[in-house]
Amino acid sequence: MATEAPFTDQEYLDRYRRVQALMERDGLDALVVSEKNNYWYFSGLISYQLDHIQRPQICILPKSGKPLLLVYGNDKAKAKGLPWVGEVRAYTDVPFPQEMIADCIKEMGLGEAKLGFELGDDQRLGIPVNYLSGLTEALPKAQIKDGTAALTEMRIIKSLREIDFIRKACDISVKAYERCLPQLKPGMTRREIADRLYISMIEEGAHPRHPGFLMLNSSTRYDERRYNKGDRMVADFGACYEGYYGDVTRMTIFGAPTDEHKKDHQTACDVIQLCFESMQPGTPLAEISRVANRELVKRGYQAVDSPKRIGHGIGMSRAEPPSLNEVETELYRPGMVLALEPKVRSEKSAVHLEEDVLITDNGPQFLTTGCRDLSTVQ
Repeated sequence: MATEAPFTDQEYLDRYRRVQALMERDGLDALVVSEKNNYWYFSGLISYQLDHIQRPQICILPKSGKPLLLVYGNDKAKAKGLPWVGEVRAYTDVPFPQEMIADCIKEMGLGEAKLGFELGDDQRLGIPVNYLSGLTEALPKAQIKDGTAALTEMRIIKSLREIDFIRKACDISVKAYERCLPQLKPGMTRREIADRLYISMIEEGAHPRHPGFLMLNSSTRYDERRYNKGDRMVADFGACYEGYYGDVTRMTIFGAPTDEHKKDHQTACDVIQLCFESMQPGTPLAEISRVANRELVKRGYQAVDSPKRIGHGIGMSRAEPPSLNEVETELYRPGMVLALEPKVRSEKSAVHLEEDVLITDNGPQFLTTGCRDLSTVQ
């Protein structure tokens, strides 16, 4: 039976195999996953309920065997059609019967187990926090633990299929900006520009339900403020494809660029290139901030204050671990996909450009290009 999931049966089974090894490493008997991206990553169940806080979706991943899904009743048939899933339990509607979580855990023989939840940095629960108190009462011999280490490790290294999706999202992002630029003219409002860029992302292949994200000069308030001649537009945006993001930033000048515009833009490009060359497998991510700061200070710009980051991972979230800053403990590893965005700041201006980078066995590889082109709108 065909499913709506974007990955093969084997990919989900491989995810279970990997996460079960991590549970063994971390001393966990199961993971209880409810945050929407983690849930979708492990379940493959595409559901409107992922955006509905009143109807939680929960995946219980045991250290051996297939997971159990606890779903809203309307999703029961789809969930049962997923061959990589074990048992499916469904509830009727709101209010969510929180006692079903404990019932499912006991049904799986995990009533006295060490249960990992999304409790740490960069994690969020998809259920109310007070449900954990209810679980403690219903399962007095179980231990509530933090499952962050295993969850982060799973998503920080992308599979080949995930990389294909991110590569496509990056391609859509770049092409959408190229499609949008000829439609712009001085005097246009932020709302008008946002409309055109979102439509361009959809026209290039982003999903219309959630085409991506956009910040214009660090704001998501697409209002009636206008870009006039002499203004600098910094667009930080990215398309979403099959649930995976690209993330790029481009600078465009309305009218003719000044010498200051050109200098800031060139510096941002050069710092990106230097940082890119430092992103070699096996080397510490923390070094990249030092690389950027040395060049920025040498050129008379402000250093990036630690622990301010100059980049981050991308994937199912437009910003996810690891962070490119001086306190990050990770090493570059093949399969990481990172957005590289060192900020160029002086007393008079601030700008950044951004490109996406894949770490391979042979070194870094740009997934996006084009930031060296300082575009103008006449």
